[in-house]
Amino acid sequence: MPDVPITRRTVLTGTAAAAVAVGAGQARAVWPGAAAPMAAERTATPGRLAQRGVNYDTEREVWNPAYVRREIRAIRRDLHCNAIILLGSDLRRLTQAASFAADEGLYVWLEARQFDKDADQTLRFLTAVARAAERLRRRHPGIGISVGCELTIFMSGLVPGRDWMERGQNLGTPAAEGYNKRLNAFLTRALRAVRPIFGGRLTYTSGPWESVVWRDFDVVGVDLYRDASNEATYVQDVRALHRFGKPVVITEFGCCTYRGAEERGGEGFMDVIDWTQDPPVVRPGLVRDERVQARYLSELLDVYEAEGMYGAFVYDFIESDGPYSPNPRHDFDMTGFSLVKVFSPESGRGYQQTGHWEPKLAFRTLARRFARTGQPRP
Repeated sequence: MPDVPITRRTVLTGTAAAAVAVGAGQARAVWPGAAAPMAAERTATPGRLAQRGVNYDTEREVWNPAYVRREIRAIRRDLHCNAIILLGSDLRRLTQAASFAADEGLYVWLEARQFDKDADQTLRFLTAVARAAERLRRRHPGIGISVGCELTIFMSGLVPGRDWMERGQNLGTPAAEGYNKRLNAFLTRALRAVRPIFGGRLTYTSGPWESVVWRDFDVVGVDLYRDASNEATYVQDVRALHRFGKPVVITEFGCCTYRGAEERGGEGFMDVIDWTQDPPVVRPGLVRDERVQARYLSELLDVYEAEGMYGAFVYDFIESDGPYSPNPRHDFDMTGFSLVKVFSPESGRGYQQTGHWEPKLAFRTLARRFARTGQPRP
């Protein structure tokens, strides 16, 4: 039986598991608060996002620097983004992509990731990223760091469990009691480790079940997908983020490319591929519809602009391991979140061989929107 690939989708799976474990109502009640919330305060001008960007995942089977440079150039020049979040656990890939992004004049957030490592291992990698980021910042001041992503699931030691899947399942149980206190204790350690060696802005990529004390961070960072469970309160949830009195960045939002995906949000890719088959196939019943993704992203950007968010980052630019096919059973692109589509090797335009990709409707929709907004430095 083929293995399910471990990519950024792993993070989305963990997010979904945690949301189910904690319960949507409880998650909204605790998220993402400090003990004494501040009065609501806007930190950006309504109607304009200072940072408009995408997530770019460096965890992929194909890593070709020429392809990466070309894709980052397209993010800046064709999609008209002025910022990017680079995800990954390979320091060489992160720094290489960051250098390409810096050359294009993008503001770069480096999101250091380590699946299932303990606190000490996570801190060692984070400090290595911070040192590399500071070297790059000497010639390109627009560099920031996210000190982690949804660590209650993806780092061992905060919630019981042998791996991220078990921790996601345990999150809402009595065994996980006190996880927010343990999370904030680690984040304090992370800040103390990074601040002396890195002079740029710091944030943390939080999940909606995590209650982060944001006092010593420069920017509030939240992964915030809209789905059927939070659609009624989504605007209020976004607005509530101003209570911390700091700039707020939506570090992830996105939608798959089939009818009904807008109701599933970050869970849109789950249970839509039959991994028991060899090769895997898309389960029957899904209908590709690029309008769903484009409309979802536009609606959420409307919310972020109206509510004065500082920045927002679409997940994600490209998923090179999920090719498009005219055959719905093999159209893995529609089960993913990417703004562009790649093709299978059999098409003669396979990504590994050619680096070829084509923009989807969501890409063109965002490009027009971002081009109208302009490109000041964030």
